[in-house]
Formats: sequence, structure tokens, C-alpha cells
Amino acid sequence: MNDIVRRRRNQKLHLSSHGSVLRRLGLRRRLLLATGIAILLCLAWAGCTGFFINPSISSIFITPASTTIAINGTQQLTATGTYSDGSRQPLSGSAVGWSSSDDTVATISNGGLVTGVGTGTATITATAQGVSGTGSVTVTVENLTTISITTTQGSTLPQSTASMSGIPSTLQFYAYANGSANQDITNAVIWSSSTTSTATISTGLSSGSGLATSVAVGTTVITATSAGSVGTVTSNPITLTVQ
Repeated sequence: MNDIVRRRRNQKLHLSSHGSVLRRLGLRRRLLLATGIAILLCLAWAGCTGFFINPSISSIFITPASTTIAINGTQQLTATGTYSDGSRQPLSGSAVGWSSSDDTVATISNGGLVTGVGTGTATITATAQGVSGTGSVTVTVENLTTISITTTQGSTLPQSTASMSGIPSTLQFYAYANGSANQDITNAVIWSSSTTSTATISTGLSSGSGLATSVAVGTTVITATSAGSVGTVTSNPITLTVQ
């Protein structure tokens, strides 16, 4: 009888131990399954977000890409970044830096507000994360009625003659709008010399215009005509004598 009792007790202990093992195996399998699912979800999320690395800016464009304003006029520009994941986001505040190629033509604030200073064209640049985008602004004179040309900077007094000595030699001419020395349009007009064999004059150059260069002894007539963007007006003529 005692042997039978012991055998039954041992069987119960064995079954209990076996059940415990099965429970532990089941728990381990569930943990492995849960861990595997978590890993798969993490990998899937990483694949969608570039392994948790934020997308970088690949290009920047400015809106409007080109604009025309008057002297003392303003225009708000905006910068938009195109990112490596194909998305686009506006750039503002300290995230973007603004600059003008020529502050004598136009200035631009940290917020992208461009202000016309003098006639001409300036390139506006927006930079973020080492990537730059450019646009352009042309500054003109509103209601242009007259153009005064002179060889004295800052003066709008009537001038009809000028002279140069030596070959070659140079003489700078200036152009002002509406009789105002504050409206320098020297680089915005088209300069001409009636006799280029006597003297030439630079026009339409980014480095500067209105510079006369003597070629031979004689006389020529220098004039300036407004570009199309500021209306069609011709200046007073100046007879230039090369001695």
C-alpha cells in the first residue's frame, strides 16, 4: 500500500514539475514572440524615418524669385526648403540667413524684407544648413520724368560740356533721376557716345557704367537713356572734347 501511495505521489510531483516546465516554456515563447514583434516594428519605423535621422535640406527656393520695387519700396520674400525625403517646409527665423549682393541697390532684413536703396539689380541669397538659394530684385525710379547727367558726383546742376586730356584717359559720368541727387541711376541707364572713335562709354556692366574712355582727339556727344523698366527718357546731352 505504501508503495502505491509513493508512486502516486511521485506521479503527481512529476506532472506538477512537467506543467511548470511547460508554463515556463510557454512564457519564454510569448516573450520571444513579443520581442520579435517589437524588433520588427522598430525596424519598420526606422525604415520610414531614415533610421531616426532627420531629413536634410537639399535645395532652397525664394518666392518671388524675381521682383521689381521702387527706391525706398519694400517686398517681403520667403524661403522654402526642399528636404532629402522630398518634403517642403518654409524657412524662417534663425533657421535661414539672408544677404544681398549689393547693399547700395537693396538691403534685406533677417526676416526676408527687401528694401530698395538705389537703382540697379541685386542678387538675394537665402542660406540654411550650408545650402543656398537665390533670387533677384530690381530697383527702379517711380514716375521718372527727367534724367540729368554730369561729371560731378552728387550734382544735378545743368552741364553741357566736358573735356578729357590724354589718350587713353577716363572720365566718370553720373546720371540722376528727376533732378534728385538721392536717385542715382548711373548703373540703370543706357549710356552712348555719338562718336566711339573719339571716346567710348561703358554701359550695362555689373562692375559699373558711365565710364568714358578716350580713343582719339576730337569731340563726341554723351547721352543716357533710361532702361525699359524705368520708362523711356533721354538725358541732357554733354559734348565731350578729347584733347
